[in-house]
Amino acid sequence: MRMYRSARCLLVAAPFLALSACERPADEAPPNTVTVRDSANIRIVENHAPELDSAHFWTVDPEPEIVIGGYRPNQAADDPAHLLWRLAGAALLSDGRVAVLSSGESMVLVFDTTGALSGSFGGKGQGPGEFSYPLHLQVLPADTIAVWDYLLGGISYFDPSGNLLRDRTLDVSALFAAAQTPEQRLSEPATVPLPDGTFLVDVYPRDWAPAVYTLYKAPTGYVRVDSAYATYHFGWWDGQEQVAAPPLIPFLLPFPTQAVFTTGGSPLSVYISNGDRYEVHQFSPTGVLRRIIRRTAVEPIPILASEVEAWKARLSERQTLDWDGWDEVLEEYPPRLYRARVAGLITDSDGHLWVANRLDDQSSEWSVFDPEGRWLGTMQLPFPRVSWIAGDRIVGLLTDPVTDVESVQVHRLNRTAPR
Repeated sequence: MRMYRSARCLLVAAPFLALSACERPADEAPPNTVTVRDSANIRIVENHAPELDSAHFWTVDPEPEIVIGGYRPNQAADDPAHLLWRLAGAALLSDGRVAVLSSGESMVLVFDTTGALSGSFGGKGQGPGEFSYPLHLQVLPADTIAVWDYLLGGISYFDPSGNLLRDRTLDVSALFAAAQTPEQRLSEPATVPLPDGTFLVDVYPRDWAPAVYTLYKAPTGYVRVDSAYATYHFGWWDGQEQVAAPPLIPFLLPFPTQAVFTTGGSPLSVYISNGDRYEVHQFSPTGVLRRIIRRTAVEPIPILASEVEAWKARLSERQTLDWDGWDEVLEEYPPRLYRARVAGLITDSDGHLWVANRLDDQSSEWSVFDPEGRWLGTMQLPFPRVSWIAGDRIVGLLTDPVTDVESVQVHRLNRTAPR
C-alpha cells in the first residue's frame, strides 16, 4: 500500500515567526488525502479528501460565451431555436463553431461563435446521410462529425461543412450472433459509441422478470463489440430502479439509482458505477478491471418531500397517473432517503474523469479525478447535463422546467487554480 503524503504548504509556528516551506511538488497530494493499494492486479484508489478545496479548484465562468436556443419573447417563426428539441449532444469544432444533434429534427445543426445558425445537414429518411432517430454525436479528429442512428441504423460521417464522407452499416446478424447467448439477450437494438469506433450494447438475462407490485433493478450487462464483431463483457450491473406495476401506476422513481458509464482517456478506458455507492470501476477495452476509484466519507444528499411532490406534479402535467397505487407499492418497501451517490460520468479530452455528485434541474455538482484516479477537486456547473469538455471550454445542455424549451451553453473552463 502506498500513502501519498505531502503538503501544499508547511507552516512552522514560533512566538513571533511563521516560516512557510516550499510549495509541494505538482504530482503529490496533500497529507492523507488518498490511499493507493494493489489487490490481485487491480489498483484501488481511495480518496479521503480533494487535492484542492472548492475555493482553490477550477472554475467555470458564470456567464456563457455562446447561448444557443432557449426561450425568448417574440421569437420569430423561423428562429432556429425551434429546431432544438430532444437534444442528443453538442460539441465544439476546432474553429469554435458548435455542432448540435437535434434528435427531434433528425438533424445536425452548426452554430457560429455568436450563436447564429450557420448550417445544417442530415434529416429524417433512409437515404445516404439521413437518420431515423439519431442518438449520438461524435466529433472525431479533423473535425469529422459522426452520427449514430437508432435501431442499428448505422453511422454517418460528415466533414465540418456537412458533406457526407461515408455511411457505415452495422452487420445486424453478426451483432446478434456475437452478443446473444443462451443466457443473455440484447436489451434493445441500440448502440453507444466509443472514441475508437467500436461500441457498447446492453444485455439482459434471458429468463429474468420482476414480480408485479415490487421495486426492482433489472440486471444489465455491458458488452463492447469491436470491428470484427468480437465481444468483451464488462460484468453485470444494476439497471434503473423502477416500479413493476400495472398501467397508470407510474413505473418511475424520483432520483433513481442506476448504473452509469462513460468512455475515454488514453489509453482508452470504460468507466462504470452502480451509483448506489461512491465507487467507479475502470476497465480496459477488453473488459479487464484495472482500477477501482472511491471516495470515502461521502455526505449523502437527502431526498426532500417537496422534491418528490414537485416531481409528481411534473409527470402529472402530461397524463393521468395513479399515484395512490404508486404510494401503496412503495409503502411495502423502506423509503430510500438519499439520492444516488454517483449520478453520472463523463471524461474530458485530457483523460480526467468527471463524476456527478448531484444533478438538479438547472445546475449540477461534479468531482474531477485525474487519470490515476486521484480526486482533484469539486466544482459547481450552471447546467445539469454536460455534453463535451475539452481544453478551456465546456458545453452544457439545459431544459427549462416550466416551458420544456431546450438550449445549449458554452462556458469558459478555468483549469488554473486561483491563488
